[in-house]
Amino acid sequence: MTYHENIPRNTPDPLDPLNPSDPLAARLRAALTSEADMVNPSDDGLQRIRAGVDSARRPWWQHPATLAVAAAAVLGLAAGGLAVALGGDGEEGNVVASQSSDEVQTPSPSPTKDASEPPSPSPSPMPIEGDVFVYYVMDDPDSGPRLYREQRPNIGMDPVTMALTTMLTEPALDPDYSSEWNGTKLRNYSVSGETATIDLGSPPSSAGGITQLGVQQIVYTVTANDKTVKQVRLLVDGAAPSTATEAVSRAPMVDVQGLVWLLGPTEGATVSSPVALSGVGTAFEATISWQVRREGADAVVAEGFTSGGANGEFGEFDDTVELEPGTYEMRAFESSAEDGRPLHTDSKTFTVE
Repeated sequence: MTYHENIPRNTPDPLDPLNPSDPLAARLRAALTSEADMVNPSDDGLQRIRAGVDSARRPWWQHPATLAVAAAAVLGLAAGGLAVALGGDGEEGNVVASQSSDEVQTPSPSPTKDASEPPSPSPSPMPIEGDVFVYYVMDDPDSGPRLYREQRPNIGMDPVTMALTTMLTEPALDPDYSSEWNGTKLRNYSVSGETATIDLGSPPSSAGGITQLGVQQIVYTVTANDKTVKQVRLLVDGAAPSTATEAVSRAPMVDVQGLVWLLGPTEGATVSSPVALSGVGTAFEATISWQVRREGADAVVAEGFTSGGANGEFGEFDDTVELEPGTYEMRAFESSAEDGRPLHTDSKTFTVE
């Protein structure tokens, strides 16, 4: 780099330690010249002397030792900045270079967590918009009370909280469905590992006891909206009910879920023809039957059958039907192998525009 560009080429540099205008420099140069005249160095020694003289002529900031120190400082700052950039907020990036250039130190492994320690609570699911799944109860005359699912819009809460709030505070869309927890308050909800803990207020019907199906209504609703949860610890007013003293997993579907249930058209929906029907069920030889009646009438205006699941294994079913404008009731069921009567019927009322 050129410096002092305003100094004429033949003008002595005032910063040059061998400036001839400096008396001290002149005496020093004369002494050095006298000593040098008495020395007859070898070629190798001459080169070393010339290298020393060249070094003396350099400003202090261009001296090799100074440059080496500066380079080391710059490299150190650069390495530190790189470590900060790689480290970020996580511990995975804390890889430190050792003083030896051929070694890299990696962080020591974290101490093994004691298996007896409870897992750290995981954050609640992020609020999202979309649909949530809510389970209700219907009394099936052929198999007793069972769980049936409705799909509801999410207004922006986390899915589990939204589904539980709907189940506790809103009646089912289908008037045939009910809830053992209707009118109950959600006191607290948290997740630790694969276990969710839910603390509810006492339900209005608690005088008759909390049934196992009521517990499964909670478990199915939670696990339908958070797939990472495998079991639910239920508390009522801060204490575990007698029907669920430990964390509870989903019971087998065939034991608690409606054996035939319609998912579409939904209760009260307005649809276009042809009408698409869909649902989930299990039936003899996987045959799901359906019928359509005008609202309030007994005459069947359309009927058919489709395939679902069989032998206790649930499967989805679907079909379509052409209908004129009006309000209808659709029923899906299993036909009895003995006399053909409808079994495990689920129905929905809807309007064709």
